[in-house]
Amino acid sequence: MSDPLALLPLAIAAGGGRLGPFDASQLVAAGLTLLQRSAPLVRALAGKRSAILLTDGPELLVALAASDGRGALLLRIDATPEEIAWQLADAEVGAVFTRRTLVSRLPEGLPVVLLDDAPRQAQVVVPGRTNDVDLGSHHGLELEGDTAAEGRHEECVVVYGASGRREVHTHRDLISAGRAAVRELLLTPVDHVLSLLPCSDPDALAVCVAAPLMAGARVSFLSPRSADDVLTALEPGDVSMLAGRWHTATGPRVAAYGATSAIHQLRDGQLVLA
Repeated sequence: MSDPLALLPLAIAAGGGRLGPFDASQLVAAGLTLLQRSAPLVRALAGKRSAILLTDGPELLVALAASDGRGALLLRIDATPEEIAWQLADAEVGAVFTRRTLVSRLPEGLPVVLLDDAPRQAQVVVPGRTNDVDLGSHHGLELEGDTAAEGRHEECVVVYGASGRREVHTHRDLISAGRAAVRELLLTPVDHVLSLLPCSDPDALAVCVAAPLMAGARVSFLSPRSADDVLTALEPGDVSMLAGRWHTATGPRVAAYGATSAIHQLRDGQLVLA
């Protein structure tokens, strides 16, 4: 039998980190509870992928966990409704995890799960029926397993590149990339990582979310419009590391920098968001 910690959401939960104001394990438990308590969602996902249309935030982990190990299509927030509809059809998606403000970007009639109130509650909307699902009163996660277990060589997330080609990232790919980032960045439970990347970026998921959470650290999100927004967020001094996609001599690259170094490089123009 495969080790349960070979699934990305459970590997993240086992690290003991925090995403925003919530323990990662609480968010993953809420996602699993959602799947257990919503028969319409289970039916909608039977034999199909899920999709995630979110900007950022703790609900990402709820959605990944509720995808139950199957491939989750990560939708770009800046994609057109036509692009989204095509990707949903091509990837054979059964339900989309999103927020109320983003539902208008989705095709009508497709089951959606609204995570505005997660991890306390979710709303499952299928044609002709809407159900509120309580996620708050659940049993704790049983996270027994090998924390060094190799991830499953099965779909975890899928994305569509600029060419329209589907790209698959397995649990093994993302867990391995996350652990490599923990080692490279020397992440520890005392770190607070500020991520500037959207949920639709697999590299961000591995380096900016999975890695610090697996190390027991804290992760916060920011969607900056300029370098000044980033500098303002760093002013309080509680962020130890800044993660984002940056312009480099060899092209855009996802990387994390110590907060002190990042502040100097941002002010000097040496660090530029891609």
